[in-house]
Amino acid sequence: MKEGIRKEYKNVYDASPKRIDIVDVPEFNFIMIDGIGNPKVEEFKLKKHALKILSQEIREYFKKEKDLLYLISPLEGLWDTYDNSRFDVTRKKMIRFTLMIAQPKLLDPVTFEMIKQQTANKKDNPYIVDIYLKKFKEGECVQTLHRGAYNTEIEDTKKIMEFITIQNMRLEGFHHEIYLKDEEKVAEEKLKTIIRYAITEQGDF
Repeated sequence: MKEGIRKEYKNVYDASPKRIDIVDVPEFNFIMIDGIGNPKVEEFKLKKHALKILSQEIREYFKKEKDLLYLISPLEGLWDTYDNSRFDVTRKKMIRFTLMIAQPKLLDPVTFEMIKQQTANKKDNPYIVDIYLKKFKEGECVQTLHRGAYNTEIEDTKKIMEFITIQNMRLEGFHHEIYLKDEEKVAEEKLKTIIRYAITEQGDF
């Protein structure tokens, strides 16, 4: 049976458009790649594909060498602006991002670098070499599910901000998106995206 992070941590990777949930997100092993600018440009697409290519190669390695069969985790993105101001999707030239995909805990730095080098040598994508391995823990977060096009996320983001204010919380970290559906495979109206923000209680700082 195939296992995966979405099955093991269902409460973290499951959300509803009808509510805002508070979840405790543990530490995950991610492969990541950074970028700046408009997510519609070719560089963004190539970096996204580089992560997916390398994730597939890592999966094949563990299947062959460790007899481990698992489902590849969804693509995720952390979004911010140069001046650290409030995230705003209309300021596309200023947006900086980190794209990432969670990996098995068994993936260590030495094995990762070996697989990355082998993949870069055989795959035609210049950004594979820029991918890095990093542990990332968000802790307490609020999240909801957005259905539909990415450019309509603002309404769900506003609901989260109102919830945070009412609950006397403050934001920690960046605007986090988890893409449960691939925009290249489904129509815009069928897209499902978890919107997440790490938070802390106002009295904790």
